[in-house]
Amino acid sequence: MSVRPTRGDRTPAVILSTRPLGEADLLVVVLTPTLGKVRAAARNARRSRRRFAGGLAGGALGEATLVPGRSGLWRLESFEMLRPLDRLGRDLDRFAHVAYLCELTDALLHEPEPGPAAFASLCESIERALDIGPSPAMLRRHELRLMQALGLVPALELCCVCGAEISTGEIGERGEPIVRFDAGRGGVVCSLHAAGAGTIDHDVLAVTRALLEAEAGNALEVVEQLDAAEPRVRRAVRDLTTGLVRTQLRRPLRSLEFFAKLGRGGGP
Repeated sequence: MSVRPTRGDRTPAVILSTRPLGEADLLVVVLTPTLGKVRAAARNARRSRRRFAGGLAGGALGEATLVPGRSGLWRLESFEMLRPLDRLGRDLDRFAHVAYLCELTDALLHEPEPGPAAFASLCESIERALDIGPSPAMLRRHELRLMQALGLVPALELCCVCGAEISTGEIGERGEPIVRFDAGRGGVVCSLHAAGAGTIDHDVLAVTRALLEAEAGNALEVVEQLDAAEPRVRRAVRDLTTGLVRTQLRRPLRSLEFFAKLGRGGGP
């Protein structure tokens, strides 16, 4: 159960999206670790620089003062941005990656469940984009961690049907070890339940597990390994994670259109 704050309480927050609400107000969607996703009205936000120093742009990391409203819509009393977003305006790749991270998080998470893991993952991903630059592998990690927060990550180690160890003895057309995988049934399958299942490269499976399980301290190392991997491995991990995400989306993401304009026909 989430803890509802009283007036003056501040919480770490990430701005997911904003849209006009009347002439001077904004409807702001924020993600917090203890309150989860919250929709709040920011009174006079389009005019006040004191209460919303730095603005309320999507992807902003900071501290928010939130107050419960009577109608279910919260009030955003103030927001202090802790990381400047100047680089997003000068780098379209950075902008596209952060926009995708925020829109995907907004689309998948429900209100008002607490989401400390999803919040930490989003902060980690945005900070990586701001400090080092955009990383497709970091997007893959956040997609996986969002699915994990929703309890929708497929079985990646033990058979999703019986829990038995999976076989890695099969060899693919290129001589690579492969594993039987059935997305419809929930992940990898053992030889006993392999009938009708597709295949997945064992290396792709290992990278996917590493992305999901890496602790914050060594996540960048795993991310960099995937970014430097063979194109076929990067594409296969992308197809796996985006395929999982696509089944949970109610509508196409507008941020994907921006990737298409950047010449990324295959997506981020």
